[in-house]
Amino acid sequence: MNKNYNFNKTGYIIAGVIASMGCIVMILFPTISLNAAQKGVALWASSVLPALLPFFICANFITALGLPILIGHLFEKPFRKLFGAPGASAFVFTISITSGYPMGAKLIGDMARRGEITKAESKRMLTFCSTSGPLFMLGTVGAGMLFSPAAGVVIALSHYLGAVLNGIIFNIFEVLKKPFYTNKNTYINNVQKQDKHHLIKLPKGSLLDIFTDSIISSFKALGIICGYIVLFTLITDFIQFSGLLNFINCYIGKGIIKGFFEMTIGCSSISILPNLSLTLKCIICSVIISWGGLSIFAQSMSMLSGLSISPFYYIWTKFTHSIFSGFIAFCTAPFILSIDVINTGAFSNEIVTKKLGSVYSLMFSTKMVIIIIVIFMILIFIESRLQKYKEHRSSHEGTGDNI
Repeated sequence: MNKNYNFNKTGYIIAGVIASMGCIVMILFPTISLNAAQKGVALWASSVLPALLPFFICANFITALGLPILIGHLFEKPFRKLFGAPGASAFVFTISITSGYPMGAKLIGDMARRGEITKAESKRMLTFCSTSGPLFMLGTVGAGMLFSPAAGVVIALSHYLGAVLNGIIFNIFEVLKKPFYTNKNTYINNVQKQDKHHLIKLPKGSLLDIFTDSIISSFKALGIICGYIVLFTLITDFIQFSGLLNFINCYIGKGIIKGFFEMTIGCSSISILPNLSLTLKCIICSVIISWGGLSIFAQSMSMLSGLSISPFYYIWTKFTHSIFSGFIAFCTAPFILSIDVINTGAFSNEIVTKKLGSVYSLMFSTKMVIIIIVIFMILIFIESRLQKYKEHRSSHEGTGDNI
């Protein structure tokens, strides 16, 4: 008990010293601090807020209605066998690959705090449900930074396949740690639990109250994200200003170090290197995005507060994810980049980028999320009608009536 107390006390002292030093540095260099804060807030307001707010609201609303439980019942067996995770992770994975960081971690944290999943299940879900969004990889990095939609396809494909492979590998190692009968019994108990609770229980309050709570929760989460973006923008700017990166002669190393802190800055630094092949740029950017950076790490851990998940565990899952993504990019980049239409000169970058943006703005827009919600509502209605029909049929059979 004393050791834990001393460890916590030391950690608080170190955190206080670092925070005090940060305040002093910002006072000594107010111009750099102000410019960095403005860049961070501008990035959040222009890109993060409009991109994530609709998804945050819709995802919170869907979760509050209990739709992940219905989806979990349908996908329980395949996801339990592949990833050792509950079927509800199908919903979390879908929203994560649609909206990006840190949406997956937020949904996992919300579901675990409500008791819908256990701590062990939330750790399994983290191995493959913490991903970046397609618009960032295909649009911002691929078409915007690398001037190649095919490069964006390489990065996105390797990122998502790396996440799936990461979840499968973690599950295999976890199964090897435990006896077979233990895993089998755990699987059976979880399936039985899902069968008992697969019917959706309507939450308390009106739909307007639930939707309002979803909006408030979304703005709270986005406010936390804004704070971390500003913080790590300050850190990267001060590192650049201090000249610490000048000791590194390798420009690739500088880009990777920047990506270690913030993936957007790292990908931008790699994309402007003139003597680097497009294939190698795709591999490095895929590794950086799958890693996510310390900024995404801090955002995700804040969303997982109260679950007692070790930060080292999350770091380890992102490290392995980045390794798998880099390897997949290495294997797929030569084939996909060979069919890049931009290099043929038939279309300009502007035209291809516009076409790319129109397609993905339709696929991953708020309208698409609304359509998904409508489909889920129809599924709920069908499920409720079938359940009522079964209850009606069983009641008549119990009384001996013929239907």
